Amino acid sequence: MSLQLVAGPTSLEKLETAIGRMVQKHGFFQISAKFPADRSIPAFPAGLTALLLTEDPQRNLEVLDACVILPEALKPLGTQISRWVAGPDVAPDLMQQYGVARAPAVVFLRDGVFVGVLNGIRDWGDYQREVARLLEGPAQPKPIGIPVRAETSHGACA
Repeated sequence: MSLQLVAGPTSLEKLETAIGRMVQKHGFFQISAKFPADRSIPAFPAGLTALLLTEDPQRNLEVLDACVILPEALKPLGTQISRWVAGPDVAPDLMQQYGVARAPAVVFLRDGVFVGVLNGIRDWGDYQREVARLLEGPAQPKPIGIPVRAETSHGACA
C-alpha cells in the first residue's frame, strides 16, 4: 500500500469556489475579467448596491471570511440591494477608483453614486449597524487614501 500525496486547493482556487457560491447561492453578480481592459466603472443598477472587493487570500485570510459574512449580513435586505463581487483580477482597479486602501472591502453605492465603504471584518453586530448606517445615510465623499498595489514579478509596484 502506498500513499499518494495530493496538493490541496490553492488560495485563489478557494476564493474562486467562494465567489462561485456567492453567485449561485446568494444571487451575487461577478464583475467580468474584461473590466480592466476598458478601465470604466461598471454600470450598476438603480437603487442600492453592495460591491465586495477581494484579493488573494494568501495575503489576507479575511477575504474568504468576507465571502461568507457579507451574504449573511445582506440577507435581511432581500431584493432591496444588488449584490456584486470583484475577484482579485479586477478588484485593484476598482479599489483605486473608489479610494479603497485594502481588501476585503465592501463599497456601497446608491444609484451608482458612492455612499460609503466597509473595510475588513467586523463584529457581527457592528457589521449590521454599519451596513444599515451606510445604506440609510447620505452619500459620503470617497476616501483620499491611495490603495497599495501588489508587487509584480519584477519587484516593482503595479
